Amino acid sequence: MACWMACATTAQAADGVVTAGNCNEAGFQSVLATVDGSGGGRITFQCGTATIAFTHYKTIASAVVVDGGGTITFDGGDASPFFQVFFSAHATLRGLTLQHGRKGDVHALENFGTLRLDRVRVRDNVSDGPAVANDGILVVQASTFSGNRNTASGGDGGAISNRNGTLVVRASTFVGNVAARNGGAIHSASGTSVSNSTFTENEAVGGAAFYQEGSGESRIEHATVTGNDATFGGGVYNEGSASATLTISRSILAGNAGGNCDGVLVSAGYNLWSGATQCPFSQAGDGAGDPLLGALASNGGATQTMLPGGGSAAIDRVPASQCPIRVDQRGGSRPAGAGCDSGAVEAGAALDVVFQDGFEF
Repeated sequence: MACWMACATTAQAADGVVTAGNCNEAGFQSVLATVDGSGGGRITFQCGTATIAFTHYKTIASAVVVDGGGTITFDGGDASPFFQVFFSAHATLRGLTLQHGRKGDVHALENFGTLRLDRVRVRDNVSDGPAVANDGILVVQASTFSGNRNTASGGDGGAISNRNGTLVVRASTFVGNVAARNGGAIHSASGTSVSNSTFTENEAVGGAAFYQEGSGESRIEHATVTGNDATFGGGVYNEGSASATLTISRSILAGNAGGNCDGVLVSAGYNLWSGATQCPFSQAGDGAGDPLLGALASNGGATQTMLPGGGSAAIDRVPASQCPIRVDQRGGSRPAGAGCDSGAVEAGAALDVVFQDGFEF
């Protein structure tokens, strides 16, 4: 009887739809409150291609999926952030654009729970802090971070700051993000895993693409890190504290101003670098050479990438037996030749049409 009474009074999860005529902040907030209050569910939109202006951030406390279908933009008008995800939440933002978020030191996105960003564009958010601040579990998949700026004096992390959580980044692109201090794209003070991802044109004082400090074991695998700019560690940097490690493998680190690699780094092999600064790696397959990278472009998949050209030293650099990740950033199969390519993209890979959704940078 006690169990029956408890079950009878527990809210039931419910999906919600933002319908035509209510495709505004009030309409979305009403649906979010209902779905979140019910214990969770999926929110979709019958709005066509629409931009919804935000004037204040929204909270998520339960298992909520906000699915924009690739047609919905949330715009902060350079005055408002977007979401705070509570410790209790298991939230997913999918097929959305989050742009022009700002409010002093309030982040465009703040996560204390479990948050997944799936095919999300986070762009042109400027504030006294990172665009996304993570103190929980954050998984970033097939997403693009562009033009985000952390303007705070001593500000770390232009796109993402993994302050005291777990960060997983897969198949994503970071371009043109800026931090006033360290970590133009990503600043990590905890455990982070990056794979099949591209970093270019990011800026900071230290570690323009990736800056590691604090504690935790972090890994970068099959990344393309090129054309970033910092005073030191233009590509990647690890402060080298006793409890923080950064291991890099199967990656391209090329032409980064301020050095490709700096600080205390560990190689797991098959890294390629070019430019004035050599990386301090000597494992199997590590070495200098020209990756002959093309410009950032739409080469298939959900994000823009940089293809290695014919004759690239990245092509087939990794023996087939040493390729644990069997797809590239676009979803193309690895290996496409005698071995796998270093970097985020496998030249000549066959692409699965399921990844060709046109939702790109």
